[in-house]
Amino acid sequence: MRNATQGVFAGAVILMAVMSWGGARAADVPSRLNQPVVGKIDQRLFDEAVLIYSNAVRKANGRPPLRIDPALSQAAADHARNMARLKTHSHELPVRGQKHLKQRMQRVSVDYRLAAENIAMDKVYRLLGRPISMGYSGCNFTYGDTKTHVPIHTYASLAKQVVDRWYKSPGHKKNLLNPKFRRIGSGVGIDPSGAACGDFYLAQNFAD
Repeated sequence: MRNATQGVFAGAVILMAVMSWGGARAADVPSRLNQPVVGKIDQRLFDEAVLIYSNAVRKANGRPPLRIDPALSQAAADHARNMARLKTHSHELPVRGQKHLKQRMQRVSVDYRLAAENIAMDKVYRLLGRPISMGYSGCNFTYGDTKTHVPIHTYASLAKQVVDRWYKSPGHKKNLLNPKFRRIGSGVGIDPSGAACGDFYLAQNFAD
């Protein structure tokens, strides 16, 4: 494996700038992706949503579109779930046969010459990107500017937010825009015991 860029995000609540590329239009996002990410996670919906926003970034930068590779999706979903289970945000985990990206790719029989991985964390509720009121009861958060209720992420909103963040980070952006990549797979894991009513662990794999 010639490339496995390793950039990570801290899990702290931070304010994010609006991205210049604009993202996919709402009309381009199927309504099924606007359902909240609750209960048993539908990995296919998250994978589809990340593909839409990742290809929007690539199109805006003159790059060819990516296509979903089910094996890459499986590797990403397994890694995301393992990160959530171990409460560890890392490219390397103490999991037999899945310690690092190369092992994870071999485990699902991905044929490649070039590969890379992006990971991130987010909150179950849409707490990142806007000021949040410090006063809340249970999971009843409110936005500090509008005093409106903070909703749970949908598949679309979670995918858009994480692609925005990857696009803003130089190492992750390099993976997103690499013209040699043709395939993608994404996955999400959840730790319901994470601070502020739960954490999402996100993974995105690329291959030529």
